[in-house]
Amino acid sequence: MNFDHLKTIYRDFDIRGKYPEEITDDEVYRIARALTLHYQVKKVAIGYDIRPSAQNLCSALTRGFLESGVNVIDLGLCTTPMSYFMCGSTDVDMAVMITASHMPSEYNGLKITVADARPVTKDILEVIREIVGTHTFSEEVTHGTITAHALQTDWIKHFKAQHDLTGSNLSIVVDPANMIGILEIATFKAFEPDITVHTIFDEYDHTCPNHEANPIKHEVLASLAEEVRCRHADLGVAFDGDADRVGFVDETGTPVPSDLIGALLARSVLKNHPGALVVTDVRSSRSLIDEVTRLGGTIIREKVGHTHIRTRMRSENAILGIELSGHFFFKDSYFSEGGPLPAFIIMELLKETKQPLSALVAEVRKHHHSGEINSHVTRSKEAIYQTITAAFPDLPPRYQDGLTLEADDWWCNVRPSANDPVMRLNLEADTKERMEEMRDILLGLIRSE
Repeated sequence: MNFDHLKTIYRDFDIRGKYPEEITDDEVYRIARALTLHYQVKKVAIGYDIRPSAQNLCSALTRGFLESGVNVIDLGLCTTPMSYFMCGSTDVDMAVMITASHMPSEYNGLKITVADARPVTKDILEVIREIVGTHTFSEEVTHGTITAHALQTDWIKHFKAQHDLTGSNLSIVVDPANMIGILEIATFKAFEPDITVHTIFDEYDHTCPNHEANPIKHEVLASLAEEVRCRHADLGVAFDGDADRVGFVDETGTPVPSDLIGALLARSVLKNHPGALVVTDVRSSRSLIDEVTRLGGTIIREKVGHTHIRTRMRSENAILGIELSGHFFFKDSYFSEGGPLPAFIIMELLKETKQPLSALVAEVRKHHHSGEINSHVTRSKEAIYQTITAAFPDLPPRYQDGLTLEADDWWCNVRPSANDPVMRLNLEADTKERMEEMRDILLGLIRSE
């Protein structure tokens, strides 16, 4: 077994690669056998998105589990948050979602959760890789059973039980980017006529012909913004490729950063859980920290990555988790993403306050953020960190996830890409002028030779 090849697909948070050059049917079959061996699972749920390789990989994964004596629940088409819901709310021992998130359709992979929707972390994925590469699996077959399950009905029923938009008269535009988030249109429409649901790019097409399924990029939200303005809607919601990340535009079509959406979510969540903990990644705005503190909550900073935040939330019993890329995590969703849950909480806030989303955002936006800026570099991260810290000797460096410096009126985080020779800068200051000044200074230091 070629371990150099295997190393490329076993990532920090999931298993992912190009099909069939990197991730293959045989390998996925062996992964199922390895997962069974390691976790001793008896019942597994399997779902998938619309990628052309999904059926082949699902068949291989299912065969691997069945031949290990595991009973398989076939979820068919579903979103990643739906698979987490299945893992947390039923008696399955594991759920596997076949997806590569926002990556192009020639890629595919596995997102794995175990009992109570706990994420499988990097150290366990390395163990699975070792088993796949070295173990000789028994040829003696003990067949499990396979059962189909219509998960979407349970999912919609769950949302109907948790949310009340009666009389809200809100108008929303949903953009699933031609990917599996199309399933969530039915979740929103279940609340009609109290809300009006408009949609764009709502037919399945794994090539994503209209735009990339990655709502963190503001250019991706351009069509959504235009439709919101055209429809005079109250907000727009965009999903990524597997619908575990959500992007927002307000009623003017202006994109709303995820940390500011997080500050508004904290208003709702902390009202019912005073003094609770909120986990956010190291890139998030001081505006979020200010709002959580004002509400009586406590912020915990964590490394970027959904597995890091979900694991930290569970260990600290945090109520809410926010990642700048558009992941929102909730204790009530088994410390995982809730799919359209952030949109429903925002709609409930709009109903309660009778204010437009732009006004609510203006209340929490206290600082000026640069957004994440990528720089292609030739120097090592250590050399770049040394250059930056030498320029600011009075600021104590923090190396939790990359390099973070904090001054009274500005802060920055500089961290490397996991896959490319790129350094990512996030910087924020109390004024726009100070942000632009410090942004340019930091970019000069990062890009210097």
